[in-house]
Amino acid sequence: MSVLLEQPASLVAYRPNKPTAMVVVADPRVRSTVTRHLWALGVRDVIEASSIAEARPRIGNPRDICVADVHLPDGSGLTLLSETRAAGWPNGLALSAADDIGAVRNALAGGVKGYVVTCLLY
Repeated sequence: MSVLLEQPASLVAYRPNKPTAMVVVADPRVRSTVTRHLWALGVRDVIEASSIAEARPRIGNPRDICVADVHLPDGSGLTLLSETRAAGWPNGLALSAADDIGAVRNALAGGVKGYVVTCLLY
């Protein structure tokens, strides 16, 4: 959340608390790209995982957002996003190389805040 404070010459964005994130993506190029974008947006701390097994032990320490690939080597990222929501994480973002509208609808119906087709990230 940003708050705009009026300054004499301009408007300045003020963020009292910078968010934290976890990125769970098997492809190291996509994972790195997502992490770089989050840093550029002002996220102060990003942890990375390449699988559900690697991410699950970290769910108990909620962060502001979990970005997860829908197709992980050991299961569905949508399941992981559901688990993070149940553990108190307020936001989830699904990534996928597929642009299947049914998958997008299912992800959004399942409570994720957004869905990004990863081919746009390269």
